[in-house]
Amino acid sequence: MSHDDVSARMRREWDARARENARHYIADREAAGIGFALSGCRDAYRILEELHPHLSSETRLLEIGCGIGRMLQFFAVLFREVHGVDVAPSMIEQGRAYLARFPNVHLHVGGGRDLAPIADRSIDVVVSHAVFQHVPDLAVIGDYVAEAHRVLVPGGVFKFLVKTEVWEHQGPEHDTWHGVEVRREDLAAWIARDGWTLLAAYTADEPTTAWAVLRKG
Repeated sequence: MSHDDVSARMRREWDARARENARHYIADREAAGIGFALSGCRDAYRILEELHPHLSSETRLLEIGCGIGRMLQFFAVLFREVHGVDVAPSMIEQGRAYLARFPNVHLHVGGGRDLAPIADRSIDVVVSHAVFQHVPDLAVIGDYVAEAHRVLVPGGVFKFLVKTEVWEHQGPEHDTWHGVEVRREDLAAWIARDGWTLLAAYTADEPTTAWAVLRKG
């Protein structure tokens, strides 16, 4: 399957999930009531925790795979300008309603492998949480890493979560729920290709996933 076919499949299947029950597919165990928003507050804090030296009230932040804005609403309180990109048009449509009270939030439908709506060197921090673990093609994740490098200012940072091991009950094929595993060698290849500096790489709370923190330049 070509990268474009993978992107089209991701858009189609995640758009269907968003129409069925966006909150469930974003945070299945915490989808009900205020728990959904509180889970976004918790995860936003965890993502930003070690990035404090790179943050200020003037930070321009981009989230890849923003869904309906579970975390963006908290980023919007902290930072001057916040962008979210998602492959599913229904996620973005619902997100615009969910985040209507935040004028500094800008939501974009993405192409499934790029950050085309975002200008070069216009973002200070890029984050992605529980998104790449659902991407079935390693090259597509690599494209996102390259695109993050493009949109960041020199010295900007990119923190993202990847799947590192096969999940329990996963079949032999990767799909848009059971995404591809990323190895340390893959990360090293992306760093060398784009000229990143590795700031950190460590196992997440869920032992089948890991965080990477990269700096541009």
